Amino acid sequence: MSWIYLLKMNGPRHISFQQFQGFAKYYDMFMLRLVNYSAWVDYVIKIFNNYHYYPKSILDIACGTGIPSLIFAKKGYQVVGVDRSLEMLEVFRKKITGTNYNIQIVHADIRSFSVSEKLDAAVSLYDSINYLLTEDDLLACFRCVANSLKPNGIFAFDMNTIYCLENFWDNQETTRRIGEVYSIWRNSYDQANQISTLKLTVYTDNGLMFEEIHQERGYSETVLKNLLEKAGFTEINIYAHQTFLPSTESTLRIMVVGRLHQ
Repeated sequence: MSWIYLLKMNGPRHISFQQFQGFAKYYDMFMLRLVNYSAWVDYVIKIFNNYHYYPKSILDIACGTGIPSLIFAKKGYQVVGVDRSLEMLEVFRKKITGTNYNIQIVHADIRSFSVSEKLDAAVSLYDSINYLLTEDDLLACFRCVANSLKPNGIFAFDMNTIYCLENFWDNQETTRRIGEVYSIWRNSYDQANQISTLKLTVYTDNGLMFEEIHQERGYSETVLKNLLEKAGFTEINIYAHQTFLPSTESTLRIMVVGRLHQ
């Protein structure tokens, strides 16, 4: 977890924030314009169908503000969302206050969590798994997921590829203005460690300025398959995202799917 310490100076109020702490308030404002979450959830359901598997309960890993969780819940699924950001979960809780959705929220690190009862399937969407920066972290997460699933349960998650982080994100700077918020997204790539670093700078019209550092690591398909197998998953398939085709050298995002061994 990275911290940015900012000096006080004249002008905007500068504050230090953790990942998804300051940005949590504005996350939905940006992401709902960038990602068609409904289409992603429909894609996951098609994956379940391809496995001839029809879950009733879903574990949402790194659920954040709960955008996919709510879509699943509205479709009738029981949902358990896990995330370590209290600020993101607070946004999620406000969304479900006063509703009758079958949603449980768990505040925990995705490398070390447990659930009260095993679920039918697990998902993790929008490259959350890329935030795990070592193979040990990945394996720890995969084992927690395996321990949370019923036998034959399906685990589906997307990831940015090494190609994406190195060739599509590296040295990119993007500015976005939405409502009262102006943001600058600066990316760099460490080829030796296969880690992309995003420096997110946010300015608001009421005079607040903050920065967050986000890091993602890319992994080869061989590594992903080996770690999933170690955690107890079989029937592992990796697709170019939103398709059922194999990835290529220039695929930007993959969907990884495995079935928990009985």
